[in-house]
Amino acid sequence: MSGNKIIVCDLPKKLLALRRLLFLGVTSIVFILNISAFASLSQESQSKELSLRSALKSSLGEFYKMGDPISLFYFERNYEPFWIENRKRLESLSRSLSEAGSHGLPEFRYPLGELKEAIFEDDPTQKAKLELMATEAFLLFAKDISGGILKPNMIDANINVDPQRREASELLASLTESFDVSSFFENLFPRSNEYEYLVGELRRMRDILRNGSWGDPVPSGTTLQVGMTHEHVPFLRKRLSKMGYPVSQTNQRLFDEQLDASVKKFQEYHGLNPDGVFGKRSIEAINVSPKTRLVQVLVNLERMRWNNQDRGTEYVSVNQANFYAYFKSGNKKVWESRVVIGLPSNQTAEFNDTMTHMVVNPTWHVPKSIAVDEYLPLIQKDSNFLVDNEMVLMVRGTDTIIDSSLIDMQAFTPDNFPFLIKQIPSNINALGMVKFMFPNKFSIYMHDTPMKELFFKDERTFSHGCIRLQEPFEFAYSLLRNQVVDPVNKFQEILKKEEETYINLSRNIPVYITYRTAFFDDFGQVHYRADVYGRDALVYMALADAGVSLY
Repeated sequence: MSGNKIIVCDLPKKLLALRRLLFLGVTSIVFILNISAFASLSQESQSKELSLRSALKSSLGEFYKMGDPISLFYFERNYEPFWIENRKRLESLSRSLSEAGSHGLPEFRYPLGELKEAIFEDDPTQKAKLELMATEAFLLFAKDISGGILKPNMIDANINVDPQRREASELLASLTESFDVSSFFENLFPRSNEYEYLVGELRRMRDILRNGSWGDPVPSGTTLQVGMTHEHVPFLRKRLSKMGYPVSQTNQRLFDEQLDASVKKFQEYHGLNPDGVFGKRSIEAINVSPKTRLVQVLVNLERMRWNNQDRGTEYVSVNQANFYAYFKSGNKKVWESRVVIGLPSNQTAEFNDTMTHMVVNPTWHVPKSIAVDEYLPLIQKDSNFLVDNEMVLMVRGTDTIIDSSLIDMQAFTPDNFPFLIKQIPSNINALGMVKFMFPNKFSIYMHDTPMKELFFKDERTFSHGCIRLQEPFEFAYSLLRNQVVDPVNKFQEILKKEEETYINLSRNIPVYITYRTAFFDDFGQVHYRADVYGRDALVYMALADAGVSLY
C-alpha cells in the first residue's frame, strides 16, 4: 500500500523528541557521573523538589508552546510532577502500556522501556523529560484505545468513519491525586462485552498459531452430506474437531448424525445456509487458515475502536459483511432482517448518519450511470421496455414527460443521452413499496425490493450500493410505533393509495452502517464472515505498517 504512513495516527512529535533526547541524555549522564563522582556535596543539599520543578518548567518551555494543554496542566500544578515521583502510579501506567499487544496495538508505539527505567533516574533534567514522556504516553494510549490508531478514510474512501478520539485537555483534567490508571483506561475501551470477547478471541487465535493449526485442509471437489461414506470425511472430522466442534469417534469415513450437527453449527457461525450439505462454499470457509482468522480479529478490534461511541437505546445497525440489519428500541431488538448490499464494483460505504423519514410508494429516479450503462441498451433493444417496467423519460431539469415512441432511441449513446428515467410507484418498482431515508453524501438508503429471491443467497452483494431489506414493512411498523396508535393500519392505508407519500419520523434515529467480519452474537459465540469487499486486507496492511504484530 503506497503512502501508508499517512494512514496511521501520528506519534506525537514531542514524544519522539523526548525519546531521542533521553537516549542522548543517558549516555551523557554516565560520562558526567564518572568524572564528577567526588564533586562538592553542596549540590546534593539543594531541594530535589525545587530542582525537579525547575527542570520541568524548563523542559516545558523547550518542547511546548504557551497554551498547549500539557503546559497548562503543569502550570496549574505549579510544575509539580504527576508520574515520576509516584512510583506506584508510574508502574501502573507502564503495566497498562505493556498490555497494548493484547488489544492488537503495536507495543513499540509507547515508551515502555524508558518508563520502566524511570524509577532509577536521579538527574532532575532527565526526570523532567521522563515526566513529560509519561504524560505524552498516557495521552497517546488513551486516544489509541478509545479511537484506534488508523485514519479510516485514508485506507479506503468507502470507510467513511470518524473516530471520536478524546481531547488532550479532557484527558488531562482526569489526572487528579485520586486517579486510578487501570480503571481509567478500562473505561476508554469500547463499552461492550463484544470487545472483551474479541480480545479473548485474539488470545485464543494466537495460541492456536503458536501451538499448531487446524490440521490438513478438507479436499475440494466432492459435496459431503449426512449418510455418505467418503475418503474426504476424515479430513472434515479432524478439522472440525481441532476447531472445537464435537465429532464422534466411530467410522471415520462416515458422515454421521453427530458430524451433521457440527457441520450445521459451523455453517451457522460462518454465514452459510445451515443445511448440513458441505459443498464448495463450506469447504472454502473451513479451509480458511488460523492466520487469516487472526488477521480478521485484529482488524475488527480496530473497527470497534473506530466506532467507540454510546449508541443510546434506539438505533439501526447494519453489518454489511453479515448481510444483516436490526433496529433496537428501548435497548431491545424490535426488528431484524436479511439485507442485500452493493456489488463489489458498487460497494456500500461504512458510515453513520441519522434516519429522518420514510417514503411510501416511492418513485425511483434512476441514476444516470444506471440509465446509460444498463437501461439504454435495453431500451434500444426493446421498444416496450419503458412501458413494461413502469418507466418514463423526462427532460433533464424539468417535469416534462417525453413520449419515447416519437424518439429514435438508436441515436443515443451513453455520452449524449439527454433524458432522465423515472420509475413510477408500482409493485415492480426497483425500490419496492417503501424506502427509508438518512440523507448522506453517498446517496445510500434502505428500501424494499421486488427481487425477494436474492435474500436466500448466502452472499448478498447485488445492489448498486443501497441496502435492500427482506422485511421492510415490519421495519416501517416498528419506526411508526411511537408516533401513531395503530402503525400497521396507518401504513397500509397510505400504501393502498398508491401515491408517493413522505412520512417524517417523530424522532431521528441513528443509523450505523458497519463492516464486521469477526463478531460475537448475543450468546457469546464468535462468528466469522467472508471479506467480500477486500477491506480486511487493506486495514490489516495499514495495521502491520503501524507495527501491529500477529503474535
